[in-house]
Amino acid sequence: MWSKIAKYFDLEVEQPLPLSLEVVMADKETLWNDMIKKYNLEPTAYKDISSWGFGDLVFSWDYDMFADGSKARRFGFHEYVNTEGMFFSIFDDFRKRKIIP
Repeated sequence: MWSKIAKYFDLEVEQPLPLSLEVVMADKETLWNDMIKKYNLEPTAYKDISSWGFGDLVFSWDYDMFADGSKARRFGFHEYVNTEGMFFSIFDDFRKRKIIP
């Protein structure tokens, strides 16, 4: 899907860049606390807003995932949205409204 989205915007696709949320987010507590003050957010401890290690697990699969919606259709869920069509419809709408070039 990423290559199709890139093509829509006349962009090239690069190879995936390995990224650890646990490493990148390790020093962001001060930023989080500043955002709480600036935007008058509910005070929430940084350690309680996410499990960065879990995010790493979820987002760093090293294999392709195939899903099948036929079971849902067997149980009566017949309507669906075509993912590719949905994205391009949104992008086209944004272009018409001059939200994106």
